[in-house]
Amino acid sequence: MLSWKTTRIICTVLLLMPIVHLAYLVSREALATLDPSPDVWAKELSAYARSDKLGELPAGPVVVVGGRRVKLWQQLDDVLDEPVLMRGLGDAIVEDITYNYNALIGFYQPSAVVVLPGNSEFHIRDNKSAEELLAAIEKLESVDAARESAGRFLVFTPIKTPLYSRDYEEIDRAYRLLSAWAKSKSRVQVIDSNPMLTDDEGRPRARYFLSDGVNLNELGYLRLALLLQGAMSEA
Repeated sequence: MLSWKTTRIICTVLLLMPIVHLAYLVSREALATLDPSPDVWAKELSAYARSDKLGELPAGPVVVVGGRRVKLWQQLDDVLDEPVLMRGLGDAIVEDITYNYNALIGFYQPSAVVVLPGNSEFHIRDNKSAEELLAAIEKLESVDAARESAGRFLVFTPIKTPLYSRDYEEIDRAYRLLSAWAKSKSRVQVIDSNPMLTDDEGRPRARYFLSDGVNLNELGYLRLALLLQGAMSEA
């Protein structure tokens, strides 16, 4: 029989294992975010490919791409009246999406592509200006437009978050640039979610975000889903 001390040590180790595993996953993703190569997301792409082989893929789905913000978005297909595929890659930036276009978007022959940029466009993985973000999205759209059966292309503007208040001015500039660009593209629609997530003074409401001050909570994602639903119904 094990002694009480040994039993207590074993129980402590078992209790700590999930925390250690979580720390490992977070540190692994952090290292990937710091790696500038777009190939750094290969394992996640392979996981999507394996999952695709296990089930029947929908015809003409809405494909939502981005980074962690997309990965955390749950049950969008409950709001949209059509099939949805969420294809988020770690803390990927728009250039990563473009580089992996065929595996991430083109393979599914989507009826619509939805781009949801994350904070990594401005922090850690990249340090974009509003003009650089526009250029990156323009390139992704041009790659998608070259596809014979190209459908709609919808872009969420960057989201203002409680943690990164210094980004607000750049995000406002990005919205203006993206809106001006979209006017010349009949299939492109820009969605600005910030008015739905901020107060009268333009500051993000904490009630729509997780405690980290960066990622949206369920209520915040519901607002995004309703905006996307409205945008798609305006086709």
